[in-house]
Amino acid sequence: MPILRYLSISLASALVASYAALWLAKPAPLEQLHSVVRPPLNIEQQGDDLMLWGGWSTVAGYEPPGVNAVEIRCNRGNGSCLEAYASILHHDEGEDLEAQVFNYEVVEWTEQMLHAIGVMPHADCVTRSLVVALPDGSASLELLPKGDDCEFDASAAMLVGDPL
Repeated sequence: MPILRYLSISLASALVASYAALWLAKPAPLEQLHSVVRPPLNIEQQGDDLMLWGGWSTVAGYEPPGVNAVEIRCNRGNGSCLEAYASILHHDEGEDLEAQVFNYEVVEWTEQMLHAIGVMPHADCVTRSLVVALPDGSASLELLPKGDDCEFDASAAMLVGDPL
C-alpha cells in the first residue's frame, strides 16, 4: 500500500511540474486552449419575420480585432431590423467581450432581397447598409461615411458561419 501512495504522489508531482514548466516556457497556448466558434450561417424567413445568424467577415476596409457573432431580426410590419453584435477580443492580459446593438430601417423588402439602412450609434456620420439576398441565403454589410468631413474609411463584410 505505501508503494501505491508514493507512486501516486510522484505521478501528481510530475504532472504539476511539467504543467508549470510548459506554462513558464510559453504561457499563451496553455491559457488559450479553447477555440471560439461562430454560430452557423442561418437565414430564415417565417411570415413577416426574418432572422439571420452568423458572424461578419471583412472583405474590404478596416477589419475589427477578435471573433464576432451576430443575430439580426427583421420585421416587415414595423419596417425595422435589430442587430445584436458580440465580439471576443483576445490579448495578453486575457479576453474582453464587446456587445453592441444596431437599429436599421427597412428601405426595400421584396421576395428577392432586403435592404436596410442604419446609423452607427457612436459615429453619426457612418451609415450601415445591410443587404440580404433571400434566394441565395447570403448577407452583406457596408459601412459608408456620409460627407467629406467624416473621418471614416468605407468597409464591407459578408455574413459567414462556422459548421456545427
